[in-house]
Amino acid sequence: MDWIHCNNCFNQLEPGVTLHLTSCGHMFCNNCLNNGLKEGTCLVCRVPCSIMKLVPDMNQEIQDYFTDPEELIKKCSEVLQFQRQHRRRLLSYLLQSTKKFYKARSELKRMTELCQTQHKQLKEYQKIVKKLDNQLNRAGQPKQMSPFSVPISPGSNLSPTFIQTTPTYKRNAKSTPYNQPYQSNLLTPTRISKQRTASFSASQRSNTSNKISSTVFTPPTPESVGYSNFLKNL
Repeated sequence: MDWIHCNNCFNQLEPGVTLHLTSCGHMFCNNCLNNGLKEGTCLVCRVPCSIMKLVPDMNQEIQDYFTDPEELIKKCSEVLQFQRQHRRRLLSYLLQSTKKFYKARSELKRMTELCQTQHKQLKEYQKIVKKLDNQLNRAGQPKQMSPFSVPISPGSNLSPTFIQTTPTYKRNAKSTPYNQPYQSNLLTPTRISKQRTASFSASQRSNTSNKISSTVFTPPTPESVGYSNFLKNL
């Protein structure tokens, strides 16, 4: 490198010449360092400093100051491209994740609205089922019949309008004279036994008449077959 030189005598780097670097950023050769440099003081800026020998295996941070800038720019470009490539991959993943998140949030909102609608419909269906169960239970219970053939359920109440509009029926009462016995067509145990006794006696009389009629002798007529024998036996 043509720019490396001693800042005191301006001699460039040659074989057999060793340069030293101060902490303040100045370089000095061995001759200037041995002749004019005071202990711990720079020959150019006259400030306290530390001295470091320039060798190939020195610290990498210090080597970068003595590296060709084109190589540094190329290396920085490679570093920049490497970092940009991984940054793009990360940004692409984050972008896809963001799209999925908004899509999932929209779907969640839609499903929430759908669940709320179905919940309302379920409540309505439950009311309908409960109403039908009550009707079925009332239909299964025995119904009481009113005198006017109007079905009355045990738990129902008649409204005043129904009572006012219910027709009334009147019968003409028949008066029975006191000197005649009261006759009724109702069947009582006494009447049933009398009817059975009368029917039984009538059946016995009919059987007796049949037996008597069957034992009466009837003489044969001249046209009958055994009429001649009958005359001989006389």
